[in-house]
Amino acid sequence: MNTENGWDWFEPQESPNPGAENDHWQACFDSPAGQQVLDDLEAHILHTALGPDASPGAIWMREGQRALVLLIRRLATANNTAEEADD
Repeated sequence: MNTENGWDWFEPQESPNPGAENDHWQACFDSPAGQQVLDDLEAHILHTALGPDASPGAIWMREGQRALVLLIRRLATANNTAEEADD
């Protein structure tokens, strides 16, 4: 780490367990309650429309929400998908 210029906090940290950087996502959403949260997010964000009179700001906000829900789903199911591919 570069500590001489005060930017040492900006250096990437090494993971203590290199293969486990996304395990907390699976642990959080692997339960029935976690799956229900993901299903609710998808129902409220991905499966609804804003309508023809939506402002550009609302459309931008919805696209950000949509991207976040899809990212959470991808991270929460990353190991499950990899395990299925190995079978």
